Amino acid sequence: MKLDNTISERRIKNALDLKTVLTVLVVVLVLSTVFYITLENIEKKEVLIWFVTTDAEDMLSANEIKLINDRIFQSGIDKAIVTKRHPDDRYFDVAMSTSAYYNCDIFIMKEETVKKYLDMDMFLTLSDRGIEYDDILYINNSAVGILVFDDYYFLINTRTDIGIEIIYDIVDILIRE
Repeated sequence: MKLDNTISERRIKNALDLKTVLTVLVVVLVLSTVFYITLENIEKKEVLIWFVTTDAEDMLSANEIKLINDRIFQSGIDKAIVTKRHPDDRYFDVAMSTSAYYNCDIFIMKEETVKKYLDMDMFLTLSDRGIEYDDILYINNSAVGILVFDDYYFLINTRTDIGIEIIYDIVDILIRE
């Protein structure tokens, strides 16, 4: 017995009637639209700020957060998320080496906490960026932080994809005289 597996116009017409073709096209169109809308919503851009403190009160005012959100929104970033972390939390080290290292854009923390995580190459060196701020945190002859208020320094994660000009605008919002 010989099997005929040739493709011909007659066979295609017999296999695919107009109703089947239209159904397939509508299903593909609907699925494409759903995936497009879903992927567009997934692409939201955010600035993640880790505020590492032992203080119970919020150190960033609602006005400062509003100013940050207004500034970053102008650059196409949807919002800033400020996460407060306690450095004495028993899971803090794990969170710093995983979540913060890979996802955080900006850190606000005290010098002793910075020194604890300096060997992870987590903080962007500022000295070669022409920084012109008064109070800079130097560790091992490298500028890594900018004093923003009290004893808290503003640091930039080396893995951030936020534009450096936006980051320095955020610094300017947070610096208190």
